[in-house]
Amino acid sequence: MEITTSIIPGLNDDEECLREIAGKIREIGDIPWHVTQHYPDYKAFEVGLYPGRTPVETLENAWKIGKREGLNYVYAGNVPSHRYENTYCPTCGELLIRRLGFDVIDYKITRKKRCPRCGEEIPIVGSYLRG
Repeated sequence: MEITTSIIPGLNDDEECLREIAGKIREIGDIPWHVTQHYPDYKAFEVGLYPGRTPVETLENAWKIGKREGLNYVYAGNVPSHRYENTYCPTCGELLIRRLGFDVIDYKITRKKRCPRCGEEIPIVGSYLRG
């Protein structure tokens, strides 16, 4: 299971709200949290409900809040090529899965589902077939 939160400027992008969301996720368990850039649809934009896309800096702040709150796997979404869309080892920081959007560019988790640098067990479901 994973949890995705669309970060909407002026609605749920303040630090207190993000800390509360991250804290609730941490209480549930070791669940990945995706903080995604909001793209207002044409109706919301027309009536002025939201000012536009979520700034990348806001997503970076949400990522940092998630990590500070004790989440091991936090991702920034809808921002292709950003380093926060990748998976890092929660123990040593080794880059484990490098992504570009929905594509896996590099996969370093061992067959035994461990970090190749420190040996930390990585709780990933399934396997990756290199093409």
